[in-house]
Amino acid sequence: MRRAHSLPELPLYYLLVGLYFFAFGMQFVLYPSLVAFVLHATPAGVGLAQSALSAPMFCFLLFGGLLAERAKAGTALALLQVMMAFLSLGLAAIVAQHALTYVTLIGYAILAGGCAAFIMPVRDAALNGVIAREAVLGRHTPIATAAATTTAVQIGAQIAGIAVATLAGRNPEPYLALQGLVLAMAAAVSLTLHAPKPAGHERTVIGALRDLREGVGYAIRNPIMSPMLISAAYVGVFVVGSLQVLFPLIIRSNYAGDPTKLLAALFASFWTASFVSAVFLSRVKPLRRPGRAMIASHLVGAVALLSFAIDKPFLEFTLIVMVWGLAAGVAISMSRTIVQGAAEPQFLGRVLAVYSMGFMGGAPLGSALTGFAASELDAHIAAIIPALALIVASLGLALFTPLWRYRTDRTDQ
Repeated sequence: MRRAHSLPELPLYYLLVGLYFFAFGMQFVLYPSLVAFVLHATPAGVGLAQSALSAPMFCFLLFGGLLAERAKAGTALALLQVMMAFLSLGLAAIVAQHALTYVTLIGYAILAGGCAAFIMPVRDAALNGVIAREAVLGRHTPIATAAATTTAVQIGAQIAGIAVATLAGRNPEPYLALQGLVLAMAAAVSLTLHAPKPAGHERTVIGALRDLREGVGYAIRNPIMSPMLISAAYVGVFVVGSLQVLFPLIIRSNYAGDPTKLLAALFASFWTASFVSAVFLSRVKPLRRPGRAMIASHLVGAVALLSFAIDKPFLEFTLIVMVWGLAAGVAISMSRTIVQGAAEPQFLGRVLAVYSMGFMGGAPLGSALTGFAASELDAHIAAIIPALALIVASLGLALFTPLWRYRTDRTDQ
């Protein structure tokens, strides 16, 4: 049995999150840079390449939810992150040999996205167990505080990864190798999690499929989770897809200078602002109406996205992106708080997977649609479509679901 003076587990969980998202932040810059600036793919090609990275998440996240409720979290996360580390190191070797092709990048994206599909629900579901074990030892942390802190760590680590990737310039291979080494470190830290192997779930294929059906049904029937699934889907389509595709295309067509550094500057500005708002939320009293804060942040993001239709100096563009980032930090924190607080413990892994599936399912669709729209209309004009759709979807969520009235101190919404 662990003693009260043993090394706290929650900081180790934050370290695990930080290492993974540091590597993710590097990939956020390096992958689209390889597609748009090294291979010089068309706008549609950029969109499809980004879709290839997120589409496996949609296909495999539900199975990741089943894994989260059946596997020992530390061991599963270690194995999956080692696999991702080898993928990064392999891509670094290919780039170093000047053998990079569009097909190679698509293959990397599919495999990396598949690993991430299993990592996400296992890691997110582990947080509740970490908090519970810490509480037994007298170290109490509210779920809302832990969720906001996790968000702050995630975003802060992404910023650091983006900043490091900025240095890559036209020599990305050592940075891809560094990405792999950081993932290997995350795998090592995963082994420090004390979560036991979950019990109470059938190990047969039939039992797994039944659990899968029950988890999806629970998420759809739950009055809070069902609108959160809708929000995840429209954010994936209208926000993630737009951000991944429009940033590199607008930079390539409108601004002079090193495109990789400009892209990294935009992403760093976005995530730095998100980090600031997430840290602020982790330090103040949890908001009683997280649904309102989340919906309002989506509307702010829609207005920022709408402004992309107008040509502007890069500094002004960056400031608008920072405002969008502040709103995104609120949205991410509130979404995590609502989902992890509203789901019943026995369904948590599957609910997180279903929620992430909606988010990641929308992302490849949004990336592809934005890429094709930019090919036909120009990247600036293409931004108007997801911006208006985001406004309509957010207002619909506020008017026709309980999220606007949802309060964290009540369960009878």
